Amino acid sequence: MKKRLIGLTIVVTLIIGVFSFSAIAKTTLNILATKPQSAMIDNFGSEWEEISGVKINKIEVPYPVIFDKVMTDFITGTGAFDAICVCAGWMGDFVGGGWIMSLDELMEKYGYPEWEDTAPAIQKVVNWAGKTYALPFDGDCHNFYWRKDALENPVYQVKFEKEYGYRYNIPPKTWEEVKDIAKFFNGWDWDNDGEIEHGIEFIAKRKTQAQWSLMDVAAQYTVLRGKTDKYHGVLFFDPETMEPLINTPGWIEGMKMLQELAKHGPPGLLSYGYSENRITFVKGTCAMVFDWGDIGVMEQDPEKYGSTVKGLVGYSALPGASKVWDREKDKWLYQYNQINFLDFGGWVWIIPKTSKNPDQAYKFITFATNPERSLLEVIGEAYCGANPWRLSHFTDLDGWIDAGWGKESAAGYLEAIQSILEDPEAALDLRIPGTNEYYDYLDLYLSKALAGEMTAEDACKKISEIWENITKKYGRKRQLDLYRESLGLKPLE
Repeated sequence: MKKRLIGLTIVVTLIIGVFSFSAIAKTTLNILATKPQSAMIDNFGSEWEEISGVKINKIEVPYPVIFDKVMTDFITGTGAFDAICVCAGWMGDFVGGGWIMSLDELMEKYGYPEWEDTAPAIQKVVNWAGKTYALPFDGDCHNFYWRKDALENPVYQVKFEKEYGYRYNIPPKTWEEVKDIAKFFNGWDWDNDGEIEHGIEFIAKRKTQAQWSLMDVAAQYTVLRGKTDKYHGVLFFDPETMEPLINTPGWIEGMKMLQELAKHGPPGLLSYGYSENRITFVKGTCAMVFDWGDIGVMEQDPEKYGSTVKGLVGYSALPGASKVWDREKDKWLYQYNQINFLDFGGWVWIIPKTSKNPDQAYKFITFATNPERSLLEVIGEAYCGANPWRLSHFTDLDGWIDAGWGKESAAGYLEAIQSILEDPEAALDLRIPGTNEYYDYLDLYLSKALAGEMTAEDACKKISEIWENITKKYGRKRQLDLYRESLGLKPLE
């Protein structure tokens, strides 16, 4: 840690010389963020103020309202914010509406701290039609976690094989396996702590990002691997017609599987948002969970998060499926299919066109997300909800160990995330105007399906109808063009 602090001092000294801070002594930056991402300002804002003379005014709002707050400012042209931390999935609204700056000129003018150190998938996330519109901050993707003292117990493995007729893989290869394992470990004290444990948990509560739980599973039955075209690498819409894919057999199968998994979770699972999902798992409730990388950070800190499972957790990319729907052939292909999916796309920093201080906003963000500071953010020392996104985050194993991570845990955690972010065929999250609206209805009818109020077929049909109406409202041709841009496809002639 002493070496890291020395490194930070050197970097600060260099930045002072490059940026010539003394000339902007009375500047105030208005920065909007939600928790825990706003902690980046708490962690490094005072240091920035001291060496630059630039005052930071942190504006913090809850996650459910940040999108509306941003759009209100954009539409009214108030210019209340100089920089904003947003979900990468909202880029379609922001770029499509012409609300935010392309950052290429600022990157050329001031440089960027080791751009080549940014993971390839994250470079794709902040890019739109060949231009950079956001600055990286987070390497969001869902990982699969399992209790090693449960799944790797040889006695339990033998017992499972007798009951189910096969030996499961570690980590599980398919969601079908996960369902059986969850059922096997549900409802008994398999870790001998005197309490009943359960099979699996996931984010399931309405308005807490549950739709990504569904996408994790549905993608395996829906997305064919390969270079992105009409039939490969797409999850949400037909990239030639904008027809929603939500009412196709792959999505329906994914929703059915999520309904099945919910049967083997703890009581109250349907009230689990991301906070409940993470806290209960690290306190030893379940054998398996899938979520963002935050669980790995929380697992390592018994004092702060009450973790009872430090060193007992395995990590991997998401399980695949034993079949995938082929839209071109209109039939199931009974073959192994595994898709890495960049859930949420990560939190990124944008600069509105109405920013009164775009240069200083750019300088602060790059100051706070350079290689050394961003490492502190992702390992938990300066925790702000960010997961690894720089290549150096995956190679500086000593940094993780210095922060209190076990060597085996750090290596496994990083290997799992790196395998996803370096996958050239990883599926991107939805990034078109109205994404928030499309997702809200997906979330609504998923909640009804999980609660048993609707069948998976009826829920997917209803979502598809609403998605069609949203597309018509925004304009099919415009939505199609932007959807293709977001996928890196050329416009249709």
